Amino acid sequence: MQYFFTSGGLSEVMHPNKKIALFLDYDGTLVPIRKNPAQCILSEKIKKQLRLLAGSNRCYLTILSGRSLSDIKKMVGLQNIYYGGNHGLDISGPRIRYTHPHALLTKPVIDKVKHLLIKEVKNIDGAWIEDKKFTISLHFRSVKKENISSVKNVLHRAAVCFCESESLSIIKGKKVLELAPSASWDKGRAALWILRQLKHRCLPIYIGDDQTDETAFKALRKQGITIRVGKSKKSAADFYLKGYWEVSQLLREILHFLNGRLP
Repeated sequence: MQYFFTSGGLSEVMHPNKKIALFLDYDGTLVPIRKNPAQCILSEKIKKQLRLLAGSNRCYLTILSGRSLSDIKKMVGLQNIYYGGNHGLDISGPRIRYTHPHALLTKPVIDKVKHLLIKEVKNIDGAWIEDKKFTISLHFRSVKKENISSVKNVLHRAAVCFCESESLSIIKGKKVLELAPSASWDKGRAALWILRQLKHRCLPIYIGDDQTDETAFKALRKQGITIRVGKSKKSAADFYLKGYWEVSQLLREILHFLNGRLP
């Protein structure tokens, strides 16, 4: 894994006239992670850069997030780009709309577990449940360290029978545990599916910071550029950035290659 800005970066792999398919995670990539996800607002600078990327005839832009589809569309607010919610289980964009069949099938189960979890965590200070339609997130970023094991046990107890039957699985994130359909689907498969829907062959570029982005790093590594936000020896990404604060600089460089001018 090389530091992107000392590696030669885009100039080493991007043809001046080639179209790109740019995949971006949201939390921890475009915005810093906060205790309250509703406070993770795009900066004006990033928003302007995304708008320019969306307007380029050489870029297909996708925001691929663990948030619900409706939430991530609201947070980004751009038309005519591709969105993947719930780690790609729910996708929409120009002329496409897709929800994974297993997500639809397990929705009643997700709702049932949600009600159990709400009852279980109401007495644990700082823990809260986020309903993302096809997945449930149990947040514990604000929970005292000595109570974190209790929070984790709550989710495992509530979901154990469904996980054993392989209808649901638990995804580990940064200070969050997520209950999701056990589908043969992830951000990597979602990114490949979106690539197949595009009219042109593109160079895929994927930028993300979380464990869930590793599936995309592995899926796209041999055919595109994969960049992790935050260095990790265990990551499958080719390059890394030091933190989310460098993402804007990278978007600036991508724009430079796409249309020959700086944003």
